[in-house]
Amino acid sequence: MCTASWLIQPEGFELFFNRDESRGRGRARPPERLELEGVRALAPVDADAGGTWLGVNEHGLALGLLNAASAPGSDARAASAEPRSRGLLVRGLLAARSAREALERLARESLEPYRGFTLALFEAGREPLVHSWDGRELTPCAARLPLSSSSLDGVRAQAERERVLADLLARAAEPERELLARFQASHAPERGPWSPCMHRADAVTVSASQVRVDARAVALRYAPGAPCTAEFGAWLELERV
Repeated sequence: MCTASWLIQPEGFELFFNRDESRGRGRARPPERLELEGVRALAPVDADAGGTWLGVNEHGLALGLLNAASAPGSDARAASAEPRSRGLLVRGLLAARSAREALERLARESLEPYRGFTLALFEAGREPLVHSWDGRELTPCAARLPLSSSSLDGVRAQAERERVLADLLARAAEPERELLARFQASHAPERGPWSPCMHRADAVTVSASQVRVDARAVALRYAPGAPCTAEFGAWLELERV
């Protein structure tokens, strides 16, 4: 359950990411500087398993993971294998030096223990590469702006949030960066399960993140709560190599 939007630039990109989770999950740690196989990276840390849903490394590669529906019967197969957090997969892939290398690593990974997910890979100057795992098969898919997921109804969440963003773009009177930030904090069409800033009785947008990559540096900042109320902390930055 998440929503991501982005702005691609010739030498970089900006990525906006809301994380939606059950109200029963532990509170994640704010972004940290990590070193993974000799590669420096920035990522928040999941409190329950130690992985992450979002990160960027010094090579300008960013990864974002959204939960997705699994094919019928595949959840039972995943449960019969040794359970593994999807966030640990993202953490491991942040050691890659390019999207191509990350996809090669993903292709070698045994994915059976993971429930369904959609993984978006971002590099400077190009639209994200998106792959989905349904518990049976890993397949490339379109990079639809925004990317959305929902445990209630992923198809409806995607459609509703696409409409909200299209409406904002049609009436845009501000730079696209500010528009995307406003979209991520939006309660349109109404405050509830389909709004980008999501609120349900059992789940809520628990954090918002922004990633910035340019020719000089990579940076990440984080709001530890729903973007309609939580304030962003300072940018955490690494020199880009």
